[in-house]
Amino acid sequence: MHIFGYNTEHVLGLDSSLMRRLLLVTAVITASLGSAFAQSNSKIGTPKRVAVAFFDEERLRNPAGQASLQDFHFFLNQIREIVKRDFPGVELRVLKRGEWLGLPDRTGLNVQNLEPPLGYVLSAKGSKRRLLSGVQSEVDFACAAAAFFHRPSSACIK
Repeated sequence: MHIFGYNTEHVLGLDSSLMRRLLLVTAVITASLGSAFAQSNSKIGTPKRVAVAFFDEERLRNPAGQASLQDFHFFLNQIREIVKRDFPGVELRVLKRGEWLGLPDRTGLNVQNLEPPLGYVLSAKGSKRRLLSGVQSEVDFACAAAAFFHRPSSACIK
């Protein structure tokens, strides 16, 4: 058998039937490993739709900032339930100062560079992201998310 112009019987000391089997086994292993890596990489990628709750504790150290942060955390628990119930396929992430997140719209989110120091970002593949500034009640968030993700929400009573 000749591969790349070399006679494999003389170079490797293998007969052609054994060489064919070896090439076949190598091709099967390579193909199965390639598909395994492709499957695992697709699970690691950026979600298609995301709601990001963000806050920068450094910029919220004053008394008014601490009060806003407490309100933010109070409503965040309710918002988490709304996202689970009304927005399947939307991942809710919480981002703090010093953290970076790649968004589905192929942009990145860095809390330190955002103004205001707390709020929400809604992002979906193929759409421009939407920034919700400051503390959001569960109703305000639900209505904004329903409009952005084009889905009804039972919490949006407006």
